[in-house]
This record gives sequence, structure tokens and C-alpha cells, in this order.
Amino acid sequence: MEIGIIGTGSVGETLGRGFVDAGHDVVFGSRGPEDDAVERLVDDIGEGARAATTETAAVDGGVVVLAVPGSAAPDVAADLADELAGKAVVDPTNSMERTSDAVAARIAAAAPEARVVKAFNTIGDVGMADPEIDGERATMFVASDDPDATAIATALASDLGFGVVDAGSLDAALLLEDLARLWIHLSRSHGRDIGFRLLGA
Repeated sequence: MEIGIIGTGSVGETLGRGFVDAGHDVVFGSRGPEDDAVERLVDDIGEGARAATTETAAVDGGVVVLAVPGSAAPDVAADLADELAGKAVVDPTNSMERTSDAVAARIAAAAPEARVVKAFNTIGDVGMADPEIDGERATMFVASDDPDATAIATALASDLGFGVVDAGSLDAALLLEDLARLWIHLSRSHGRDIGFRLLGA
């Protein structure tokens, strides 16, 4: 699968490296694909990674990951709405403030023809591509109104080593963002090498 990742920060880089290691191709979309930092990232990953504009990454990716700050994600989705139409769009973002709607819902409103799925937001970037903690696989929760988008996110999370739980419709994204805030709170006292695991699933 060719995966478009919009954003080259720690989340985008970690997921991109993990996806390439799992055998996928990654297109890192950035406003400055010729920036030294982006070029160094792509060169360091090597085969399976390339840099492009955000528009090209959205067009070329069979699935697109919006690895940008949660506050910016709806605006990015709006700018790329035409390119994201019909595509599974993974939202790994969070809002640090409780709101009445999830970031994922705002992304879906900004790009109404995209098939938005919430995933990769309930663990820190340290564990995104290496989710084994104390010999146990962390759980990754996915939520979407689109079964195909859920299946794609489930496959990608499984490729990275997660145990995957379908959390239901996109309405559950608000709960997953609450769970992410709990992870952030706990990481301050327990460190960042922590994750959640659902037993009995």
C-alpha cells in the first residue's frame, strides 16, 4: 500500500518509518518537500519513502494520514478536500481541551467526501511503531463510520504490532481523545513508554 502522510513531525516520522518497515511505501507530504529536514528524513529511511507536496501525497496515497497538530487538522483537510475525496483518511490527532466535538468530526465536516477513521491517537509517538510493552501488545482503538476505512486502519495498526479493537462509529472519536488525554496525564508520572490494553477483546 502507498500511504500519504501529511506532516513530518514526530508522529508522521514514527508512523512513516513503521509503515516502511512493515513493507508499505510512504509519501511524506510537506509544504516544503525540498527542506533539508524532509530530505534527510527520506534519505535516512531509504527505499520506500519519498517527499512530495501535501497535495501530491494526498493524491498518491491510497490512504492518507493527517499527522498534523489537532488544531490545524480541520483546516488542512479543508484545503485538501478535493484530493481526499473517497479516500480513507486516518486522524491520529488530539485536542488538549475537551470540546463538544472530536477533531475527527471536524475533519469529516471539512472534507465531507473523505472516509475519516480515528486511530493512532491513544499512545505516544514512542510506542506507535513499537507497541510491545513489558511483553504485551498495546491495544489500538479505531473508530469510523466507514467499514472499509476501519478495515484499512485495522490492517495498518496490525502491521505495526498492535492488538486492534473496533471502537465503533466516528462518534467514539471523542471518547478516544479523552483516552489520549488520560495517557498524557499518566505519562507525566509513569513515563512515555506506556500504553492501554483491553483485556478479553
